[in-house]
Amino acid sequence: MPVISLIDVHKCFGSEIVFEGVSARFFAGEKVGLVGNNGSGKTTIFRLILGEIDADVGEVRVRKGLRIGYLAQEAVFDGTRTVVEEMHAGLEDLFAIQERMEDISKRLGVLSGDALEGAMKEYDRLSHAFEISGGFTYEAKTKSILAGLGFGEEHFDLKTSALSGGQLSRLGLGQVLLADTDVLLLDEPTNHLDLQAVEWLEGFLRNYDGAVIAISHDRYLLDSVAGKIAEVENGKVTVWKGNYSEYVKNKEVARIEAERNYRKQKEYVERTEDFIKRNINLKGMQGAARGRRKHLERKLKEEGRPELQGQARNISFSFAESDSRSDIVLRCEKLEKSYGDLVLFKDLTFDLLCGERLGITGPNGTGKSTFLKMALGIIGDFGGIIRLGSSLKVGYLDQHGEELDVDKCVLDEARSVCPELSEEAIRGRLGAFLFSGDDVFKRVGDLSGGQQNRLMLCKLVLAEPDVLVLDEPTNHLDIAGKEVLESALKGFNGGIIVVSHDRFFLDRVVNKLLVVGVNSLGKRVFGECEMVDAEEKAYSRYHEMVVERNTAVEDACFKKSGGRKAKRSRSAAGAKKEVSSEIRQYNKYSIDQIEDMIMELEDAIPAMEAGFADENVYKDHEKMAELHEKINAEKKRLELLYEVYEHKHG
Repeated sequence: MPVISLIDVHKCFGSEIVFEGVSARFFAGEKVGLVGNNGSGKTTIFRLILGEIDADVGEVRVRKGLRIGYLAQEAVFDGTRTVVEEMHAGLEDLFAIQERMEDISKRLGVLSGDALEGAMKEYDRLSHAFEISGGFTYEAKTKSILAGLGFGEEHFDLKTSALSGGQLSRLGLGQVLLADTDVLLLDEPTNHLDLQAVEWLEGFLRNYDGAVIAISHDRYLLDSVAGKIAEVENGKVTVWKGNYSEYVKNKEVARIEAERNYRKQKEYVERTEDFIKRNINLKGMQGAARGRRKHLERKLKEEGRPELQGQARNISFSFAESDSRSDIVLRCEKLEKSYGDLVLFKDLTFDLLCGERLGITGPNGTGKSTFLKMALGIIGDFGGIIRLGSSLKVGYLDQHGEELDVDKCVLDEARSVCPELSEEAIRGRLGAFLFSGDDVFKRVGDLSGGQQNRLMLCKLVLAEPDVLVLDEPTNHLDIAGKEVLESALKGFNGGIIVVSHDRFFLDRVVNKLLVVGVNSLGKRVFGECEMVDAEEKAYSRYHEMVVERNTAVEDACFKKSGGRKAKRSRSAAGAKKEVSSEIRQYNKYSIDQIEDMIMELEDAIPAMEAGFADENVYKDHEKMAELHEKINAEKKRLELLYEVYEHKHG
C-alpha cells in the first residue's frame, strides 16, 4: 500500500497549466529523487501532499496518521530562541510525556492502593511511549545532527538572530531530521551545505527508516541515496527505477524508442493517406480506399496523430576558442595566507598549465573564494606568489553576483562587455540564456538568483576569455542547465579554475582537484591542502583515497586493540578543546567501553523504573524516594556518558 498517492491530478494557477493528469505513488521506506527543470512544478507536488493547496481535478491521498517532515527552501525563525531550543521546538509531545512522567514519579511516594496502581500503569505506558519516541536518545541525536551539519558546541546557545542565512538553512534541515517522522519531503536539502555536510546527510538519509522524497539538483546525492527518480516534465510525472545515472540511461533508451515509434507511425499515416488520395476515385479501388480511410480515422481517433514530446526550453551556449600561447595559466609558489591566528594556506606550491582544469573544493570558510581573489589580485597581503599568466584575458564569475551592476537593466549590463555589438546581436546572445522580450529591460537587482547566474554566464561568453575563474558556477542552475555548462566547459580550450561543492560537476569537468581545509582523512583542519591529479572523475578518485586511508587507520587500530575493532578513526590534528573534570574522569576508558556503559544504562534505567510497581517499594515511602533519586542519578550519568562519547569522537 502506498503512503502517498496522486491520482489523475490537474492543477492550474490562473491560465498557467502546471499538471495535467498526474498520477504517482510513493511507498514506505523508499528513497525518491524528484527532478525537473526550474518551474516545472516540483515544489507544487509537495504543497499538494502537505494540503497547502488543493488539486483542481483528481485526488491526493495521504495515509491516515502519516508523520511528514517538510524542509522548505527557506527556513524561517523568529530569532528569539537558541540553536538547541529551535532543534527541540518540534519535540513538544516528547517533552510533555517527560514532564508527565516526572510529575507521576514525584507523587508515587505519597500514593497508595488503587491510586498508586493506576499511577504506576500510567507511568509504564508513558515510559514506553517516551522510549519508542526516542526520549532516551534525543539529546545525543541532537548533537550528532548539529555536528554533521557543521555546528560546533559554540553555536548551541547562540540566538538564531546571530546566524547567517546559510546557517539558518542548515538549522532548518537539522530540525526536520530530528523529528520523529515517517516521510521526509526535502526541497533542495544540500543548499548551503559543504562537501562534508552533504556526505553526512547522504549517510543519514540512507539509514533513515522512513521514506524520503527529495527535490534536488545534486546528482551525486541522487546517485548515492535514491532508488527511484520521479521526473516532472511537461505537466506529467514519470517514475523511473534506479538512481540518477540509471534514470539518465533509461530515459535515453526510451527517447530513442519513442523516436523510432514516431517515425514508424508517421510513415504509416503518410503512406496510408497517399494510398487513399491515389485510389479514392479510382474505379475498382474505391472500396479499398474507403476501408483504409475508416481504419486510419479510427486509429487516429484512438491514438492521435504521431508527434514527439516537446523538450523544455533551456540555456544553450559555448565559449569562444582561446588563442593564447601562454604555457602557464596559474603559478602558486610558497603561498601563505592567514587572518590573525587562522591559517588558510601555508607553503602551497604548484603550477597550472595550459589545457589543465583545476577544481577547488573543501569545507565552508576554509579559503576557497579567498584563493580565487588572491589569484585575481582582489585580495593582497599574503606571503609567497600567486598569479595568473600575464597575457591571459580573464573571465570571472562571482557566486554572489558582486560583479553585476544591480541598477542597470539586463540589456545594458550584457552590452557593457561588448559595447561595439548591436542591440540585436546582444539580444540574440541573451536569448540563448532565456532572456527574451521585455525580460531584457528588467533591472538586474530585481532578478532571481538563477537569472543573475545566467546573466553572469552570458557576460562570460561575450568576454571571450582565455581563462575562466568560476566561483560556484552551478548555484541556482537546474540539472539541465548544469549539463549545458559542463558541455561548454569541456569544449573550452582555455584554462579553467573553478570552486565548487558539486561533486558530479567536478567529476565531469576538472582533471586536477585542490582540496583545502581538510587533512588526509578528510577531517576539517585549517591550512591543510591536497592536490589530486586524475584524467577523469577527480572528485571520485579523491573520495576513494580518503576511504582507503580511513580503512587503513581503522585496521591499524583494530590490530593495536588486540582484535577489538575501533568504531571510528580520529584525527590527531588540531587543538584539543578544554573539557570538564567530569568528562576527563573517563579518559582512561576506550570508545568501546563508553559504548558498553551507555548500552548498559539504557537497558538498566527502564528496568529500575519498573521497580516502582513492586509492592515492597511503593508501600515504603523511603524506598520510593530512594529509587526515584537513584534513577535520576543514573539518568544524569547517562547524559554525561553521551557527552563523553561525543567528545571522544572529536
